[in-house]
Amino acid sequence: MTNIRSVLSYNMKSRRKALGLSQIDLAEKTGSAANYISKIEAERQFPSVEMIEKLADALQIDTVDLFSPSSQQKSLIRQEKQVLMERISAEIDSFMERIESCEAE
Repeated sequence: MTNIRSVLSYNMKSRRKALGLSQIDLAEKTGSAANYISKIEAERQFPSVEMIEKLADALQIDTVDLFSPSSQQKSLIRQEKQVLMERISAEIDSFMERIESCEAE
């Protein structure tokens, strides 16, 4: 399931690459270290509110856009939802079959 860290990571990395920035470039623009940027993009670290604002400024986007799922992510979310619904339906069917077989005995 998509979470806020993965949305931030995806949007940050996509925007950084679209601007032709390396992680080092972005780190310099935000006054942070390249390994910190790497950790955020790898979903191992979550930035403070102040850093989120610096990231948005450096990436030339609104802060909220860092947390808005892209159309690609929305498609992945729909696919994951469909798979989950199919699994739930299969589990319910299996459970109902076991109940019916118990009742038949």
